[in-house]
Amino acid sequence: GEITPALLTSDDKWVLLRLDRAIREIDGALAEYKFSEAVNTLYRFFWSEYCDWYVEASKAVFYGEDEAHKANCLAVIDFVLSHMLRLFHPFMPFITEELWHGLGFNLDLPEDQGGKTIIYACWPKPLDEQFKAHYVLDETDEQLVEAKYDLIVRGRNLRREGNLQPSKRVKFVLKPTAAAVSPYDAEVLRILLNAESVEINTAFLPTQRTPMAAGAMGELFLPLEGLVDVDAERSRLLKEIEKNAAEIEKVQQKLANPSFTQKVPPAVLEDHRKRLIDWQAKQEQAQRSLEAL
Repeated sequence: GEITPALLTSDDKWVLLRLDRAIREIDGALAEYKFSEAVNTLYRFFWSEYCDWYVEASKAVFYGEDEAHKANCLAVIDFVLSHMLRLFHPFMPFITEELWHGLGFNLDLPEDQGGKTIIYACWPKPLDEQFKAHYVLDETDEQLVEAKYDLIVRGRNLRREGNLQPSKRVKFVLKPTAAAVSPYDAEVLRILLNAESVEINTAFLPTQRTPMAAGAMGELFLPLEGLVDVDAERSRLLKEIEKNAAEIEKVQQKLANPSFTQKVPPAVLEDHRKRLIDWQAKQEQAQRSLEAL
C-alpha cells in the first residue's frame, strides 16, 4: 500500500531516515570495494535498528484499534523490506530471491525491473530531499526517537540493578522535560519496557532512594514499593559484592605477578584482563543497586 505522510509515527520516520543513511553508507563502501564495511552496515541496520527497535516499537500500532495506522505501518515495513532485500542480494543471492517472490515484491513489477527475478530490480537509491519533504522527515523526529530508545535502555538497566526479572510487570513514572509526550510514544515506552504502565507526571515527587534514570526525554522513575524485600535484597547484594571483590583480587594478583604475565600466551593474558573488567563492572552494578536500596 501507499504510505500516508499524515499517519507516520515518529518511529516510522526514524526507520526511513536510518534506511537512507544505510543506503548511503553501503554505496560508499561498495564504491571503494570495502565489502566488509557494507556487510557491517547491513547487519547494523537490519538487526539492531530495524528488528531490535523499529519492529518492536511497531507493536504500539498493531496492538491498537486504528486500522488506518496499522495499514500505514505495514506500508512502511513493506517499503523498508523491499529495499533491504535488494541491498542484501549481492551477499545473499538465493535467500533474497526466495523472499522477493515469497513476499510478493515481484508481482507489480515488469519482468525486466524485478518481476522475473530480483537481479533485475533497481538498486535502492538514497532518499532525496523531495521525498524527505513530502514525508516530513527531519532530524527532529530522529532526535526524539533516539531519546526515547535511550530512556528505554536506561529503564531496562533500572530493572537489572533492582534484580527485577524482565518478565515482571512493573510501573514506571516519567517526569518529562518541557516537550510533551504523545500517547503513542508513552505506549512505545510501556511495551518496550514491558511495564504494566508508564505514568506521565510532570509534578512527580519520588520518595527517597527511588531508582531514577535521566535522559534527554526526562527522568524515569521505578518505584520499588511492594516489588522488593529490602532486607533480603540488601543481604543478597552484600554477598554478591563480597564474591566480586574476591574474584577481582584473585585476577589482580595474577596480573601483578611477572611469572604469570611473562609466561602465558597473549590470548590467555588478554582473557584475564577482560575477566578483570567484567568483574569490576559487576561490582559497580551491585554497589549501585545497594545504594538504591
